[in-house]
Amino acid sequence: MWSIHPTNCENITIRNLTIRSTGGNGDGIDIDSCRHVLIDGCDIVTGDDCISLKSGRGAEGYALLQTTEDVRITNCTMADSIFACIGIGSETSGGIRNVHIEHCKFTQARTFALYIKSRPGRGAFIEDIVADDLDVSGTTGGFLRFNLLASGIQDPIPVPGDEGIPTVRHFKFTNIRVTDCPLLADGIGVHPNKPLDGFTLANVTGTCAKGITLANVRKADIRGIKVEGYTGPLLRIHNVTGKGLEGAAGIEGPKVPPPVPAPATPYTLR
Repeated sequence: MWSIHPTNCENITIRNLTIRSTGGNGDGIDIDSCRHVLIDGCDIVTGDDCISLKSGRGAEGYALLQTTEDVRITNCTMADSIFACIGIGSETSGGIRNVHIEHCKFTQARTFALYIKSRPGRGAFIEDIVADDLDVSGTTGGFLRFNLLASGIQDPIPVPGDEGIPTVRHFKFTNIRVTDCPLLADGIGVHPNKPLDGFTLANVTGTCAKGITLANVRKADIRGIKVEGYTGPLLRIHNVTGKGLEGAAGIEGPKVPPPVPAPATPYTLR
């Protein structure tokens, strides 16, 4: 299963490792409810996510609020044959924040190089996610995806109502170089009750088959997208405000799951 899985730890350095795994759930490094983490200079080829950031599930994880925060991933080379190179979530009930990904190469991804995922019922937040200076090739899905509506199995005791919809804000992706990328960014999986507050995609070069789709985003900043080879509109949006949206085509909003009902008896941490 997971190769390295620190849980509830602080001040972690993972440097210059070579990781090889096969099969389903064969993650390389899973950072789970940890603080002050450096992953540097690693060469990771896996049968599932190369690196995954997590912080607990459902009402229990939300009550504990053991946040994964202050994570820096730098100078790594990653290839994955089942899911994503870097997955954030889908276990996000303790919150995930202050993640910096920089100077990395993604050479293969079965879905997307970067995949941010959660669902209503998790609660908490995903915020201050920054990625800069990345090379992306060999992806089946594309460079970036948000799925904050239906990723992972619903928790036995989820966080109900709007409180259980993860709060998402301050995502920034800059200086990205893509090669034969099927899709630049799939950003439609955001709940309209809690739009993504702050999204930057800037200085992207290379080749891709399709461009950017966004839904339910405030304060978007799209600039310096200089890609070639795509068909259709470079940018398609629904309920998006911000800069760099001129000439965008309209799309329908995402299908939203039904609200998570309140339990007959409020959850109590045991």
